[in-house]
Amino acid sequence: MNVIRRLTTGIISSFEALVGQIENHEAQITCAIRDAEAAAGRASAQLSRVSKDGSAMRRAIEENVEKAQLWEERARLCAASDEAKALQCVKLRQQHLARSKSLEEQALSHSRLEKQLTADLASVREKLTQLKTQRNLMRTRQSRAEAFLQVNSADSRMIGEIDDIFDRWEARISACELHAEASMPSQAADFEQEFKDAEEETQLKAVLETIKSGS
Repeated sequence: MNVIRRLTTGIISSFEALVGQIENHEAQITCAIRDAEAAAGRASAQLSRVSKDGSAMRRAIEENVEKAQLWEERARLCAASDEAKALQCVKLRQQHLARSKSLEEQALSHSRLEKQLTADLASVREKLTQLKTQRNLMRTRQSRAEAFLQVNSADSRMIGEIDDIFDRWEARISACELHAEASMPSQAADFEQEFKDAEEETQLKAVLETIKSGS
């Protein structure tokens, strides 16, 4: 523990200024990521509303087309017996067709807006992924640089002491593993053999039944 403490203390003192700079840079990147996440959230919410409005428009178009067809059929049925009523049916048919056409024009413009919002959201998400990937890369490079510096700044005696600690630790683990393997009860093998005997007996009985049936 003293070796590790001396090693850690020496490294911390040499890294204070550098860590301060890194924390500042990381804070800036984190802030940029939060801004991108907020923008993605707003774009996603807006896209959801636009998509719902587009679906409502498409349903309204279908309803008006169906109603126009209904009034057209009614006009056809009334034409011979009541021309005035037939004309009123035609009038209603035309109104629904006009609404349908107007909604189709709105839906076309709405569809372009939805596509643009979808593209914008994809762009924001792509930028967000890039920022996170770059941040993770910089963190990894920093960790690697710190590890190299720790190793290079420690004297050979300290490294040797650490290696001895690992060697003794590994030896102790190996001894425990050998002891555990040697002391394993034989019941497991006997238990497995019981299953093998039962399986073999089942197979023999199946063969005997085949012989009895003359197959």
